Formats: sequence, structure tokens, C-alpha cells
Amino acid sequence: MAVIAPFKGVVYKRGVGSSLIDALAPPYDVIPPETQEELYEKSDRNVIRLILGKEFPDDNDADSRYTRAAGFLRDWMKDGTLERVEHESIYLYSQEYEIDNRRLKRVGVICRTKIEEFGKSIFPHERTLSGPKTDRLNLTRACRMNFSQVFGIYSDPKLTLDAIWEGIMKSAADMDVTDESGVKHRLWMISDPDVIERARLFFLETQIVIADGHHRYETALNYRNERRSQEGTQNSEAGYEHVMMFLSNCCGEGFTVLPTHRIVKDIGAVDIDDAVEKLKSDFEISERSVDANLVSGFLDDLKKSGDLNPSLGLYRGDGRMLLLSLRKDAALPNPPGNEKAAILRRLDVILLQELVFEKALGISKEAVADKKIVGYTIDAVEAMRQVDRGAARLSFIMNPTRMDQVIEVATSGGVMPQKSTYFYPKLISGLVFNPLE
Repeated sequence: MAVIAPFKGVVYKRGVGSSLIDALAPPYDVIPPETQEELYEKSDRNVIRLILGKEFPDDNDADSRYTRAAGFLRDWMKDGTLERVEHESIYLYSQEYEIDNRRLKRVGVICRTKIEEFGKSIFPHERTLSGPKTDRLNLTRACRMNFSQVFGIYSDPKLTLDAIWEGIMKSAADMDVTDESGVKHRLWMISDPDVIERARLFFLETQIVIADGHHRYETALNYRNERRSQEGTQNSEAGYEHVMMFLSNCCGEGFTVLPTHRIVKDIGAVDIDDAVEKLKSDFEISERSVDANLVSGFLDDLKKSGDLNPSLGLYRGDGRMLLLSLRKDAALPNPPGNEKAAILRRLDVILLQELVFEKALGISKEAVADKKIVGYTIDAVEAMRQVDRGAARLSFIMNPTRMDQVIEVATSGGVMPQKSTYFYPKLISGLVFNPLE
């Protein structure tokens, strides 16, 4: 039973800067230092100062990126840069984008969602790390605000809410911006009690899987528990009992999951030919010559192979690509802690970790989590070029994880490795904030 609610969000006042887009930013966890600097220069009111402020050598508890974010927030509320929405509302959010020469639109609703422990009606699908959660918790303590949504998906083939959203989207949006990638972001503020109630009743019977924002959700859970302890009581209506989520029907149009390719920078003393021989016990292997500039043909072959059996590509440089397809008699792994999710044993990302990284290359889960040996990119060409340039020893070209796999793994109690999914496009930061007080 997922419990949602409207809220009086905090939004940028119309007319901020030269345009609203100058105040917005990608999610904090995909912003490299050079982009952070660009966003700082773009506008002195850009949300980057709230979600990912700069750090300085002399930072301390009294003056840090977190206290500065809280200061910017107070100042912007005081000078009218930000304002509180007048009515309790839910927020319809659409993203129109182009991929593979197709124009798509993903639609969902931003609302408050009652925080609960995982496994009741809200489910994770990926593992999390402690570092990002500590960072986000410090920001939440300082600002008492959700600046970014947790991205949740649900499965409704009947398109119950989608029909309502389509009617609303015929009207002019309250916010309408296009980012530098060509993604068109539109937001409608919905205060109609009837629409809100229909959405609330729908989600009471709906399971939600976190697509993106696992660290943000777990941070919200930790912050809720901390506040409960401080208050000495439970107030179900308190802002900190909820987290801001974007909820979207994965059965609707516009869902794109991109593959995240792996770049292996170091394999120590392991001989690649010896490793390939080990792989033959679990995979059918075929080699072909692939030009990094003409990789689309191999990606098509990889998809066709993946439709039949779990498959992945191993690029060893100089145009040498191996197509690995799981053998029917392969010794399937049984990841610890995931006994409930039998589907995990045939997931490409699990097979890569268990049968390739650990069994053939000697790369442990801990080494992968450290991110010093294994890197990630959604660009297959870049993954191959890093090997050709000598910046990496191997790269692994992946198929995208399917939506039905994500749902099945999560709701059966399993979790995937980090970077198993890349939902495109990312949700933009700065359209609406959720006050926790």
C-alpha cells in the first residue's frame, strides 16, 4: 500500500534569471566537476548551489557546502527567487526526447510518498553505497528540504492514470523548458481534489520500484528515523515522514533503459587468452572484427543474441570483439543474499560479475565497488576507444536490462549490482522542492 499526498512545493518564481532553464541542473550524482563549474557560472541562482555546492579546503562544520546551501535557500526564499506554491498540489511532469530517430514522451507525477521500510509496497532494485547516503543526509539536515525526486516506476497495463494525464496535458503547462540535450521538460501543478484523490486511491493498490535515487530514498528513511528519535513521537503528517517521488507507469510510452558498459582498467597479471579459455566453460564465444566507429552492427547482433540467451560483448582492442552467449550447461551463479530472486542468476550484469569478473579475471565485488579498476559509460564507442588508447585493458559491451527484469527482481526481494540500469532521460533538478517542515 503506497500512500501518496499533495504538497505545497517550493518553486522558482517566474522570470528568474534570463529563463528558468538557467536555474536548473541534472541530478547531483551525474554532475562532474567541470559541469558543476559551468552551472555556477550560468546563473547565481542555479540549483547547483543547493544540490551540489562547491567544497573548499578550509570547510568546517560551521561553514561547509551544506551550511552554504541552507544559506542560499534562506536568502532565495527571502528575496523572492523561490516561492511556496499556494495550494496543496501534485505535479504532472513530462519529458519529451529523441533517441534512435524516434520522438518519445515519458510522463509521471511528482508527489509526496509516505516513507516505509523496503519490501512492503516500495522496493529497491540496486545496491547502495554508504558514502553518498552520508552526503545526502548532511544536506537534508541542513536544509530540511527534498531538492530532487526519487524516481519510482510501477506497472499498470490498463494505463489508469495515463488517461487522466493525457487530458491535463492538453492545457498549457505551468513550466515549459528545453535543456541543452534537446529534452523538453513540462510541469503542470494539479490542485483539483478529485484528480488528487483518484491518484491517491490508485497508488494504495500499487507496488512501486525505485528506478533511480536509491541513495535519496534511504537518506529520507534515515532522516525520518533520526527525527522520530529527536521528537520522541511519531506524527504521520510530518513532512519528514514523506519523500518527494516521481512516479511513472513503465507500461506507458517513452520508457528508455540504456545499457551501462564496463571499462576494465587493470587485470593485473591475468593473461587475456587464458581468461578467454576459462570463459568457454560457461559461454559460447565467437570473435568478429568491429570498428569503434561502426559499432552499431555489433550492437544489433548483441541484441539478437540476448533475445535468445544472456549475452555480452568483450572488446580486447585492435578491433577484436568477442560475443559471449551463455551456454545451456553453464554453471549459473547463486549471488549471496539474493536466493529469492532466481531471475538474477540469468541477468547479464550478474553473469558478468560472477562468471567473468570473479571466475575468469579475479576481480572481486569489492574491487568493482571501489571503482578504481572498473569504470562505466553509456557510450559503447567510448568504451572501445579507451581500450584502443591504452587507458583500459578490456571493455564489456552490454545489452540494456529489460523493464520486466527490473520489476521481477525488485518485487521478488532481489537487488541488482550498481549501474545495472540507466533510465533515460534523467529527471531535471529544480522544478519543484519538497519542504520537510
